[in-house]
Amino acid sequence: MSMKEKGLLAKPTYGNIIRFAPPLVITKPQLKECIQIICDTLVEFEKK
Repeated sequence: MSMKEKGLLAKPTYGNIIRFAPPLVITKPQLKECIQIICDTLVEFEKK
């Protein structure tokens, strides 16, 4: 499952770089959720 399907939008840039642009008013729980989505997605990607 991709990050987008989990509710996190990211923009691919150059090569292996992914750009995230969280709002300036992001809360700590929201930031933790984003980090978890990124980690989960990378683990799933690694398994493929």
